[in-house]
Amino acid sequence: MRSTKNACVRFSAVLGIVFLLVPLYGEGPPQTEPRMVDLNVVALDSHGQPVTDLMRDEFRVTDSGQSQSIAFFRRRDSKRERPPAQGPNEFSNRTATNIPRATLILFDLLNERFSTRGFAANQLIRSLVSLEASDYVYLYLLTLDGRLYPVHGLPPPGEPGQREKAPWTRDAKEVVSQALRAQLQIRPVDIDDAVRVQITYDALNSVAAELSRVPGRKNIVWITDGVPIELGPIRSDTGEYVDFTPLLRQMSEGFDRSGVAIYPVRQVMLGSPNNVNLDEDLGTTGITAGRRSAAVSTPSGTGSIDTLDQFAGLTGGRPDAGKDIGAALRQAISDAGTSYQIGYYPPEKNWDDKYHKIRVTCSRKGVRIQTKTGYYAWRQNPGARAEDAMNSAMATSFDAAEIGLRASLSPDPKGGLTMRLDAHIDARDLALVHTGAFYDGQLRLAIAGLVPGQQPHHGALIPLDLHLSAQDRDRAIEHGIGFAQNVAIGEGVNSVRLIVFDRGSDAIGAITLPVPEAGRSGR
Repeated sequence: MRSTKNACVRFSAVLGIVFLLVPLYGEGPPQTEPRMVDLNVVALDSHGQPVTDLMRDEFRVTDSGQSQSIAFFRRRDSKRERPPAQGPNEFSNRTATNIPRATLILFDLLNERFSTRGFAANQLIRSLVSLEASDYVYLYLLTLDGRLYPVHGLPPPGEPGQREKAPWTRDAKEVVSQALRAQLQIRPVDIDDAVRVQITYDALNSVAAELSRVPGRKNIVWITDGVPIELGPIRSDTGEYVDFTPLLRQMSEGFDRSGVAIYPVRQVMLGSPNNVNLDEDLGTTGITAGRRSAAVSTPSGTGSIDTLDQFAGLTGGRPDAGKDIGAALRQAISDAGTSYQIGYYPPEKNWDDKYHKIRVTCSRKGVRIQTKTGYYAWRQNPGARAEDAMNSAMATSFDAAEIGLRASLSPDPKGGLTMRLDAHIDARDLALVHTGAFYDGQLRLAIAGLVPGQQPHHGALIPLDLHLSAQDRDRAIEHGIGFAQNVAIGEGVNSVRLIVFDRGSDAIGAITLPVPEAGRSGR
């Protein structure tokens, strides 16, 4: 067994492998940080139905035309699992209230042309009413003033996401029409193009973060005309070239962590070109009359199918989902059921600050593969990905559930300001790479004390590198990976949040634990 430096390791026949961790204050992560490219893959037959029995050796992966060796492989499904048994005073981010899967529809009024809003709304209503089941299907509007409005929203954290006795979509005409009437009465806000793009990315990131509390693959059906990848000097409010690629890259990384894919749908009226030049309709987004005439003669690709395909390609959604909202919705629901996780390690030289194309194929005849078609291979300082993931988890008011966790806080028998944190990580959710006779994984942990009304900040990152024999791995799969840590409880802290980041898959899990009264009274 190889453990992290400065960590003491012991074994427990009941709990699996337990680590007593000590933060490495003053010591950063290693200077070389192997980085796995993680792919969420959907396999479909000729009828668009999921293929659920594929094996690792049936897949082939190329990165920029170079064949890659698959380092990690597993099949994932969205079946509701029985919540883990919890001990006294123990909490879990996987409970009976967890939603097993989610398909979220985002009707983008902010970026949808005025001339196609009504047509898109009618098609959306027909598509919802025709669904045989609407379990775990949710609908939000991105309003004209840039807000996310839940028409049929995700249940609040902690409330059951139960199967519905009667589909809410049966009343879709009344529900959707009422929401649209209320939102379309709002006077459009004068929003500059660059600001509109930023608002759109913020909305997409917020939706993805909200979906992070749902385990497994989640899909967003985005009904929109899209946003530009760039703005030329004429369209820019500053008169300068504006490149939104950094926003797109950051969004794709966040979507990777949350396991979310985009299925864009753009309504095109008969005779309309695919490239929308923001001429007739987007006065509602704040484009002045002078700039509107310039936009007509300077096509930007805003809302083009090609542009929207970039969103799908970077997140693993359905490129060119087409103009049919119903078809895109039904496929997104089906795709959320079963998928495969594939990971590979590109050579270090591949991290060259360029865009890399990915191609995944299957040797089985008649199988079509859907996954992200590329990624930005940006160079990063060691530990930067883990830090970004921790900050993302800290910014939410709910617990991410991509990695299952259960944990408890107990007062120090000697009293004082110290509590003992005991936790278990669900090893089934980790990318444990089989190398030789061992299974390796790389986790980063962070702990934060939460004070009501204050911005939370996590402490030093805690490395937990796993090097498990086959027997250890089997035991970890059955019982979880346990660890313990003494936590100092500061003034005003009423809860503690534990965050676990898997450097292999970029998955993240979090759990928030209330501080027992005995711990508070010890201050």
